[in-house]
Amino acid sequence: MLIAPATASAVNPVSFSQVGNLTTQRESPGAALLPDGRALVVGGFDDSPTPTYLKTAEIFDPKTNSFSPIGATIPTGVYWPQVASLPDGRVLVAGGYDGTNDIATAVVFNPNTGSFSPVGSLLTARDSAATAPLPDGRVLIAGGFSTTSGDEVLASSEIFNPQTNTFSPGPSLPDAKYGAPGVEISNGRILIPGGYNDDYLNSVFVFDPTSNAFSGLGSLPYRAYAPAGASMPQGRALVAGGANDASGSRDEVSTATIFDSATNTFSPIGGLVHKREEAAAVELKDGRVLVAAGWADGDALDTAEVLSVPSNSFTSKLKGRKVKFSVTTEGVAQVTDVSTKVATTAKKKKKAKLVKTTSKHGGPGKIIVKIKLTKRGAAQLASKGKLKVRVVYTPDGGVAATKKLKLRAGK
Repeated sequence: MLIAPATASAVNPVSFSQVGNLTTQRESPGAALLPDGRALVVGGFDDSPTPTYLKTAEIFDPKTNSFSPIGATIPTGVYWPQVASLPDGRVLVAGGYDGTNDIATAVVFNPNTGSFSPVGSLLTARDSAATAPLPDGRVLIAGGFSTTSGDEVLASSEIFNPQTNTFSPGPSLPDAKYGAPGVEISNGRILIPGGYNDDYLNSVFVFDPTSNAFSGLGSLPYRAYAPAGASMPQGRALVAGGANDASGSRDEVSTATIFDSATNTFSPIGGLVHKREEAAAVELKDGRVLVAAGWADGDALDTAEVLSVPSNSFTSKLKGRKVKFSVTTEGVAQVTDVSTKVATTAKKKKKAKLVKTTSKHGGPGKIIVKIKLTKRGAAQLASKGKLKVRVVYTPDGGVAATKKLKLRAGK
């Protein structure tokens, strides 16, 4: 399927804004989300004042938009390790290049103890591989580069099992590549866009855990070695920055695009504040995406920025059997049963469902949504005189916010 660029929304524009700098310049670090909403950034290469393959790590706090170092270090300084969050809150840090060779050793960071500890080794020493968690908690590591195999670009993959702390072989990519991110999208699939293999690539692969296989999925709107990639709300993915030779010589770019897994299309958005390649990126719990460090103009970077998401702030008021929403951005206003936990998922059949799900797209300004009760809901309202309903507002491209209102009989 050929993926064509789509037009970005003019109503709820997304944009990048700078946050506090890292405490250390880091080319090609890894990053992952911690259970408390902070993000771990680990490893990488610092070219100043003395070239150093970094053992250190630091943490980004989204509440303060700032970074702080941690005392724990990984055993070996590495460039471009494979990093991913695990279901139990730990963070996997596997492989990377130590300045002489790629390594196969792996460790996990435990946020409860603030320390790193060893686990089983990779089957193939590699760096710059596409890495992302799978729905069952395992971690996919695909492609990459290996000096131990004669400077080979890899098509192989392997999968880390956090239950056993071991790696096992996975299927092969359609073509070898390195310097491509791995990004979770809908249905547990992993998007692998761009990368490099004798040339700058715009090819896009997707891994489907159901079939345990990779397939092609069209192309990026631009060729990109080492773009940053991260999940976004509603099954979307950010792909930003990287390097190519579109200018006639190798250069970093600030280009950014969003992949929509519902339509298999890329939509261009406003570019990064700083052009960069080999940056770490991670989705934060507030829906923003952190893009940190990397390389540009011959230097490792300590700058960081976030992709903002539209505000989900709203007010709601009952008027008869209608809910009047007041919103500042365009999105979907919804009225649903209190047993429906997430507005963006498919409707769930509930034996005791009292409120039918109704919604309307609109904004900014007022959006009016009717309340529709089931027979059971109407009977309960008549007998008890009151009934709770859940109201949800999801801005286009943003994160849902919910409230509960109390519907009273006769009003």
